[in-house]
Amino acid sequence: MSEEVTDKHRDDSTCPPKCASYVKYCSDDDRVIKGIFEDHKIRFTQPWALNDPLEFNPTIKFKNSAKYHWFRYDGIVFPSEEWWVRIHLIERRINEFGILSLTKIWDSFDMWSRYANGHKGFLLALKSNFNEQSCMLSPDGRPYPVEEVDYVREYVVDMEELVDDQGKLREELARQQLFFRKLSRWYTEEEYRMVRSFSDLPGYAPLAAGPHRDGRVHLFDLPLDCVELVVFGAYMSIENKRRIMKACEGLSIPLHQAVIIRDEREEDTLGGKMASIETLPVGQFPQLMDMQPFNFVRDRAHFEDQRRVHDVNSLSELPYWEDDSAWVREFYDNRRRRERGES
Repeated sequence: MSEEVTDKHRDDSTCPPKCASYVKYCSDDDRVIKGIFEDHKIRFTQPWALNDPLEFNPTIKFKNSAKYHWFRYDGIVFPSEEWWVRIHLIERRINEFGILSLTKIWDSFDMWSRYANGHKGFLLALKSNFNEQSCMLSPDGRPYPVEEVDYVREYVVDMEELVDDQGKLREELARQQLFFRKLSRWYTEEEYRMVRSFSDLPGYAPLAAGPHRDGRVHLFDLPLDCVELVVFGAYMSIENKRRIMKACEGLSIPLHQAVIIRDEREEDTLGGKMASIETLPVGQFPQLMDMQPFNFVRDRAHFEDQRRVHDVNSLSELPYWEDDSAWVREFYDNRRRRERGES
């Protein structure tokens, strides 16, 4: 992860190690889990399908106000030149590309809530050189760059800058202004992006020659060799965690469990308060796999106590034995069967 994130938690062994440059928050949707861990594919999202309706829909600036005028001929109303530019030069071009949105922040309460379905999903940490894997290369063998998003106060495209002296669109400048700029309200996400053309996919064909909205889900190969770490969300189901664990068997992919520390606060964008996020490595604490999601919202002192294991000489020494001995016996028998590999 980023140097900044690692430094912030340098003395806390419960946090994920410095293991990747980029992370992606993922939902617990069955299609997402199946796609990544069973089919080894990941979605590159069309611009129109992103969660910010203003993105890729900038103010288009002209010096000549007449370019915003609409027209009428023979009773038929025709759109303005500004409208034509928006549809034919922006909408028509951008929907042939997909975006892989990433960040270097793994412990954002807000992003766990927004992009991981209310902490029910997971975080996927990718190796720092994942874009150099063969499946991520362009047709001519070059790696696609992972570029930082520029956050701006005003989302404006100046057509005087984007068109050269011959009236042709400056393609590279247009790409940077459209694909790598967002309004500053999102700046705390510190987003990075990889953009690639859907034409890289075998058999891909646009749905129409002109402007259109492609509702298909386009998946690119992502072998698990690209994955550095998986962090289960605090409210992820036991069933989904086991499914991911099974898919990662035999691979050197550390698995961590996120824990929400509710009595510690950090500022969010709007000045409100949020709980902090920390993790426990599943390999060191196997009991985590039997715990229901609500157990992963803890106070600081209880979180520290959770990592302290005290030996007892018999089940009857457990403080809740007299209240629920049947449950204790069932819990013990289930764990024993699991250790022996029995169903």
